[in-house]
This record gives sequence, structure tokens and C-alpha cells, in this order.
Amino acid sequence: MSKESFPSDFQEKMLWRAVTGIAIFVIGALLISLVKITSGVLGYLQPVLVPVAVAGIIAYLLDPVVRWLQLKGLGRMTGIIAVFSSFLLFFGILFLFVGSRLSQQVGDLGDPESIVFTEKQITTNKAKSYYGSQVRWFFSKDIEAVNKHLADEQTLKGPNSTIISETTLTEEELQKILQSNWKTRPLIEPAKPESPTEKELIAFESKSAEYEKNREIVKIESSIARRNFFLTKGGIKLISFGQSTLSWFSDSYSKILGFFGIILGFAMVPIYLYYFLKESNSIQAGWKDYVPLKASQFKDEVVTTLQEINGYLISFFRGQVLVAFIDGILVGIALTIYDLPYGILIGVVMALLGIIPFIGNIICLIPACIIAFFHGAEEPFGLSQSGYVIGVVAIFIIVQQINSLATAPKIVGDSVGLHPMTVIFSMLFWSLLLGGFLGALLAVPLTAAVKVIFRRYVWELKVEPTLPRAQLPG
Repeated sequence: MSKESFPSDFQEKMLWRAVTGIAIFVIGALLISLVKITSGVLGYLQPVLVPVAVAGIIAYLLDPVVRWLQLKGLGRMTGIIAVFSSFLLFFGILFLFVGSRLSQQVGDLGDPESIVFTEKQITTNKAKSYYGSQVRWFFSKDIEAVNKHLADEQTLKGPNSTIISETTLTEEELQKILQSNWKTRPLIEPAKPESPTEKELIAFESKSAEYEKNREIVKIESSIARRNFFLTKGGIKLISFGQSTLSWFSDSYSKILGFFGIILGFAMVPIYLYYFLKESNSIQAGWKDYVPLKASQFKDEVVTTLQEINGYLISFFRGQVLVAFIDGILVGIALTIYDLPYGILIGVVMALLGIIPFIGNIICLIPACIIAFFHGAEEPFGLSQSGYVIGVVAIFIIVQQINSLATAPKIVGDSVGLHPMTVIFSMLFWSLLLGGFLGALLAVPLTAAVKVIFRRYVWELKVEPTLPRAQLPG
């Protein structure tokens, strides 16, 4: 009898599978640890890395213009100075435009007729449909705050003296209003019937008197609410928000320092950009020498892969910037025609942020909807407030569809070759992995790079068939 060998073939296979599984688990754990460490380091270095990444992307976009000027007979340095100066001039004009609009809005705060926070504006806005109900709630009395205020032996401020001089209400009625909830709903002004009968005329006069009294009450309540604003529900909400903000600032000084670090870093973008443009030729000619590998077939393969990835980067950024520019123009024109305040400004911001697919559009859509909500209270084009907001959303959706069906395929084309769902997932994945803006900015290029690696070494890897040792030639 022959002794059975140990381990058997089956046991040997199971042992190797177990060892392989453990090895895969260990490698996976090491990779996860590496990702966490890398993410933490990148998050810490974002104030430095984000401006460098932005400058590198802009250099990618402007370098072809420099080369074109060289073909027209300009020297390399002259072309760089011309392109760099034009870039600074463009953004200088843009910031002047934005600054002028902001200063105009800040100046409007000093104009009593333009402030929403006046008795006249509050009274008018209370009469709106849905928006009016929000205004009435916002300026209604907070009972708990008022009771605490009165318990501290403080009094409520009465209405504006000018309004008191114009009112026909008695002192008793004024005190009753002061003690009310300050959210009386305005009545609709009655229409006088044509050729009224005596009974209809009496009813009309009664309704008119009721309307006038209601209008005075709403006006008085608006004045009281304004003068005791921090005893209203809206005022209490603002106080709570302010306290939360101060608490966040006190607990998040490192985040604040990081934010100011990013601002300071962005101030360095023009300097980074200048040197990227100036040294682009030497970088392109000599970057292979800085790959930390000795000359070998493996190094050549790494260089070839990096060159292919670089082609994806160039295709994406140059195409996406042009697509974002077109989307910004379309949104700016459409919102201006739609009579949305700051429509052009929103279009300009979208042209800048549109380089981040989908995310840039959403960032611009949110403030556009907020502006539309307040502007819609004036019922432009006869639309309701919600209808006007839906119109703004529809403009963004239509432009996004034009982007997806026409501009992006024609300009960016299939050069990156990523499905829209893959793009959305990559935005979320890399933003979570690398943290914030840097991850969103580099999401598509990094995903394209992963695709190149998988295509070259996994999906299209040709495995040569192996022969049993007995059948090998020689």
C-alpha cells in the first residue's frame, strides 16, 4: 500500500487559497490605511495644493495660445507676457464688475426705500400669497421671548410716531394690537360695484371701512414688529443662528485658518501660472527624467501610461472649459431675459465653476432659486412665486440638456469616455476621498487615469497560453 501524501492535492489547493485570501485582505487593509493617510495629508495641504492645481489647469488651457502666438512670429517670452497680461486683465474686469454690483447692493442698504426691513415693505409683503404667510410668521410675536423680556422689567416699543399720527385707531385699540400676535392677514381691497343698489352700496362701504381698519392694523403691527424685531420669531431664529455661527467659529479656528490659507494661496495663483507657462517647454522635455525609476522597459511602460493619462487631462480640461463658457453664456442670457436679478453674474460664475461637471451647475442653481423666490413675490410675467422659481430651475435643466446632448459630446466628445453616471459617482467618490474642492476638481481626470490603468493592465491584458512542462519545446 502506498502512503497517501500530505498535504493532499485538495488540501494544498485550499491552503494556497487561504494564504491568497489572507494576502488580499492584508493588501486591502494596507491600501485602505494608505488612502486614509493620503486623504488626511491632502486635506491638511489643501490650502497649498488647490491653488497649484488651479494654476496647473489654467496653464494647460493657455499653453496652446502661447504656442499659437509663437507660430505667428512672437517670441516665447513675449507670447507668455501677452497671454498672462490678457488673463489678468480679463479677471480684473470681471472682479470690477462683480465688485460694482456688490457695492451697489451694499449702498442700497442705506436707502430706506430699498430696504425690505421697513414698515412699508413688511406691510406690502404680508399681502403676498405664500410668501406673505412666511413674512407674517417671520414678524409674528415670540411669546416666550416677550414674557422673558417683560419679566426683566422691560417694556415693548410702540409703533413709529409718524404712523401713530396718521392712524385713526384709539389708544385702547393700539394697546390691544401691541398685545396681539402681530400677524394679522391683510384683506383684499373691495371693488366698488357698477350701478350699485342701496343695499350693495351699504355693504361696499362696510367692507371698505373694514378694509381700511385692517390696513391700519397691519401697518401698526409691522411697525411694532420692526421696532421689537428680536422678540419676533424671525428675530429669535437669527439670534440662534448667530450664536451657532459664533460657536462654530470658536470651535473651528483651524478651519478658519485653513480658509484664509486657501484665500492666500489663491493670491499666489498668478505667480504659479506665470512659472508654469514659462517652464512648460522644459517640463515637457525633461519630466521623464524625474520619474524615480532606472532606465528599463518597466520605466518606458510607466512613461507611456503617464503620457496617455496626460492626453486625457488635456482633452478634458480644454474641452470642459469651453463647454462651461458656453453654458455660462446661455444661462446668463436666459436668466436676464427671464428678468432674474443678477442673471448675468450667475452666468459668469457658472462659466467659472462649470469646469466641475454637474456640481458647478448645482452650486449656481441654489442661489438662483433663492433670488427667484424673493423676486417672485413681485409676480413677474404674472407668474406665482413658486411658478417663477420653477421657471429658473427649468432654464438650468434645459441648458444642462443642451450640454449633455450637444455641446459636451461635440467639444469634449468621447475623449474621456466616461458615462454621465460614472462622472456623478466619481465626483462624490473623489470629493469624499481627497476632501472638498480638490477632489471635485480632479474627479474626472483621476477617474480617467484609473480607466487607463485598468484598460491597459486588466481589461485588455493578453495572457499567453502556457503549456504543460512535458509539452514545452526542447
